[in-house]
Amino acid sequence: MTLGDTTTKSDVIRSFHSHPMAKQALPEGLEDEFFLSALAEYELDVKEIGYDDSTYEFQNVLDRAVIYTLGLMMYSEYLTRELSRLEKLQGFYGKDIHLTGNDASKNVTYKDLVLEQERVQMLLHKQKNHSYN
Repeated sequence: MTLGDTTTKSDVIRSFHSHPMAKQALPEGLEDEFFLSALAEYELDVKEIGYDDSTYEFQNVLDRAVIYTLGLMMYSEYLTRELSRLEKLQGFYGKDIHLTGNDASKNVTYKDLVLEQERVQMLLHKQKNHSYN
């Protein structure tokens, strides 16, 4: 992570890339959308963390737990997209090619998605300020 006085968007992106993904590159701009979605969800659920769109930096150094949570939230967005892609592969039959939507791939991706969403919810819950503390 950064050693300076701020945390950058790149720090969160590195956390996102630490999770297992398909080998094909994401379409341009999609990673940014995953980041912005994760940031919005975090700020709605926990607290404002001061991200500046013009400098791609946060106002302060974020805790490792926050960076990890944002990366995991981005990964959940990725898995949601991957599951949607797999569900659309119902079967394609051409003269030279034969593709089918593999139910095993869908089930594994769905289970991964549910697991990661549960982990995100647990992490968000731990970072909230509860009134009974």
